[in-house]
Amino acid sequence: MLIGYARVSTKDQDNGLEIQIAELEKLGCEKIFTDMASGADLTRTGLKEMIGFARVGDTVICTKTDRIARDTIHALQIADSLREKGVGFKLLDLGDTDLNSNMGRMIYTIISALAAAERERIKERTAAGRERAIANGVHMGRKKDTAKHQEVIELANSGMGATEISRTVGVGRASVYRILNQNH
Repeated sequence: MLIGYARVSTKDQDNGLEIQIAELEKLGCEKIFTDMASGADLTRTGLKEMIGFARVGDTVICTKTDRIARDTIHALQIADSLREKGVGFKLLDLGDTDLNSNMGRMIYTIISALAAAERERIKERTAAGRERAIANGVHMGRKKDTAKHQEVIELANSGMGATEISRTVGVGRASVYRILNQNH
């Protein structure tokens, strides 16, 4: 039996999940397991169910290397779990090689290591860019709602308490105190 596995990180990527499922269905996967969780999450329900469902002679297919795991160790643990059950394992972005064959395992190890290294480089570049932007005075995060800030200040000046201001303006009490502290 051909078994598919598809994953996206967030609900915002739901279209990506549909694309993966359509691709797996086109390949003839009779059963498809899905997750909407980070690849770093080792407790993904769909992944656990897929490994538990697979039987000797089955083949698990996933569209891309980074959809099954985020790091080499976890990727190899998944491959080992499937191999111990006598289950084949293919990633479409690596061609038609069974990753549980000796050559497939070598290729998978190298590709997974490269994917993990690239992920770390992206995180480093993002952090460096964020630090540079902050050093240059760029505001990070949500833009200040000047109208709400002004309303908070006016209500406080009229004698209204923080809890009532919070309810009236629709912001948390901590925000009320932060706005008032910034302006006094």
